[in-house]
Amino acid sequence: MKKNWQTMLLALGLAIFTWFLVTGREVIETWVEMPVIMTNPPEGLIIEEGMVEKIQVRLRGPKGLVGNLSSQTLNYPLDVSRLGVGQQVVEIDASRLPLSSAYEIIEVRPNRLRLVVDRRMTKSIALEAAWSGQLNPDYVLREVRVTPQTVEVRGPETKLRKLSTIKVVMHEDFPDTVPERWAEDVGVEVPDEVRPSPGRVRVEALFGPKTREIWVKLPLSFDDPKGLRAAVAQDYVRLLIEGPIALFRNNEYRTDMTATLTFPDKPAEGRFDLDFSVTLPEGCSLVRKNPETITTTLTKR
Repeated sequence: MKKNWQTMLLALGLAIFTWFLVTGREVIETWVEMPVIMTNPPEGLIIEEGMVEKIQVRLRGPKGLVGNLSSQTLNYPLDVSRLGVGQQVVEIDASRLPLSSAYEIIEVRPNRLRLVVDRRMTKSIALEAAWSGQLNPDYVLREVRVTPQTVEVRGPETKLRKLSTIKVVMHEDFPDTVPERWAEDVGVEVPDEVRPSPGRVRVEALFGPKTREIWVKLPLSFDDPKGLRAAVAQDYVRLLIEGPIALFRNNEYRTDMTATLTFPDKPAEGRFDLDFSVTLPEGCSLVRKNPETITTTLTKR
């Protein structure tokens, strides 16, 4: 029995050895992907176009070795220390592939890179604020502000040269109720590879009602001064006022309007051109009075 076990173990060892010889000597061909790692990047420069994340290597080698490649970390080191501003071609050097001489390199894709290199710079650019959205038709946008008014941007020189201003737009709808002011933090949108600082700014929009001017005829009111009787040349005045369009859609606003004759502190008999005061609805302003004064005669009772 003991002899049989020894024979069986010897047979198993020979089988494993034979398998290793067969598979180890068998040559196979495959594609392997390798991430590209830039080494010695030049100070102040940026590769704007043409860089790849990975290259593909077609190789041939012993089956046993090729099978182990998947468990290894293989990176291709691309030396970019000699790059300058502009377009240039960089060859993928097969001798720099992290592979031993046991492998035969058949093909590399891509085998060269056409790189566009630019100078990295920083620039201060003014912001242009705007608002976009649906607005109640009785209102208008008065003003849009942004804080801060400029941002620092960093990126390729060729792209920054084309930037003179950056527009920041706040999107918000006010179909019904419209606030006097509305503020939000808005992201600064810039071209790819350009980085703004700060990345978000405060945008404030100021709204107001649409207004128009109208003439209004009002009765002139007054109380006789003590001991005197007042006789006015006309018992009405006309006022040119400016106010919200929505307010003038009916005549209710007139109930909040008055025109009152103003007497001096110590009135006496005689004929005078007296001023009159007016009260107006909220949101309205006086543009002109007609007449400016009222001819008034004061007599004793």
